[in-house]
Amino acid sequence: MDQPPVEHLFLITGTTRGIGKALAASALALANSFVVSLSRAAPFLWDNRQNIRIDLNDIDRIGTAFKRIRIDRQQTNRLTHTVLINNAGVLDPIAPIGDCDDTLLARNIQVNLTAPLILARHFFHFSRPLPGHKWIVNITSGASRSPYYGWSAYGAAKAGLDMATRAMAMEFSRIDATFAVCAVAPGTVDTAMQAKIRNCSVQQFEQVDKFLKLKDNGALHPPERAATALIRLLMNGRFKNGGRYDLREMGG
Repeated sequence: MDQPPVEHLFLITGTTRGIGKALAASALALANSFVVSLSRAAPFLWDNRQNIRIDLNDIDRIGTAFKRIRIDRQQTNRLTHTVLINNAGVLDPIAPIGDCDDTLLARNIQVNLTAPLILARHFFHFSRPLPGHKWIVNITSGASRSPYYGWSAYGAAKAGLDMATRAMAMEFSRIDATFAVCAVAPGTVDTAMQAKIRNCSVQQFEQVDKFLKLKDNGALHPPERAATALIRLLMNGRFKNGGRYDLREMGG
């Protein structure tokens, strides 16, 4: 039996929980979509969903993940959007940098910055032969612009990702006008990462009280809200090449 044509192809990292899980669900809600998740969950393939098991600490295996995508090329003749969302991220270590573990510091930069760069490179070559628009959406954070005591690695990685977004937007679109890259900050979302922050001591993270108050005041948004807004804004053409966006400022 012939497989139905695909109009929207998504590759999303870190989909086992939180924003990534909600992003996968929102993408699947689009008609004629196919979602490839890249996560540590067990691999599977059914209908219009595939999961490829990968640890983003293992950078040597990122490129091979693209070779394991099981969408039939005949299904892609009607593609209008092919999208990579670099969502996966880690917050640890949470502590003044003088108290941090060397391995955790390196892992933070690798998952939050190095892996998205490598994923973007392979996505560029994977998607270039496909029709339609190609998008790379990098999930960023307010920590990329404002220093937080205890988040040195996380803030540095996100700031680097913001600059990488601008550079890739310039490079990829100059080679191929169908490519665009942007960065999106989802805002204050009620995730496991937020729970980890609230469990920190003041010695680890000086602004822990701010995040406790956000929870107490009901100021944290559900992941589904942020994910739905991001997918809607992307499909509606609200993002521009090289832009950095905060969903809270866009009604998300």
